[in-house]
Amino acid sequence: MALNKKQRQAVWDKSGGKCWYCGCELPERGWHADHVQPIIRESKIVPDTSDSIYSHKFVATGKCGREHHDTVDNMVPACAPCNLFKATYDIEFFRTEIEAQIERVRKAGSGFRIAERFGLIETKPQRVVFWFEAQGL
Repeated sequence: MALNKKQRQAVWDKSGGKCWYCGCELPERGWHADHVQPIIRESKIVPDTSDSIYSHKFVATGKCGREHHDTVDNMVPACAPCNLFKATYDIEFFRTEIEAQIERVRKAGSGFRIAERFGLIETKPQRVVFWFEAQGL
């Protein structure tokens, strides 16, 4: 759903201009209205007639799965990185995915492992606490 100015302000006011998840200060422009309970934006695959190396592409249909979640009451302000990483995850799966990042980078990145070995990186495996939880919201 496209938000009007009044609705967008109502979402912003839920946190006073902080990201609901990480707590960073949000810019006046460029912040996202995230669906806490995710929606799914439907798309379809169509032939790509451009000069692209790909034969097909995804195109949004304009339809929304889980329409009952597409409400202002279900939206919170989020920074772009948090909202894009959260994608279509619910809160607990989002938390689990963030917590899994240390081990994923450790397994995939030899540079991370060597920096860790030489004490340049110190990890703190712990449960992720979102900003809204720390604020008691």
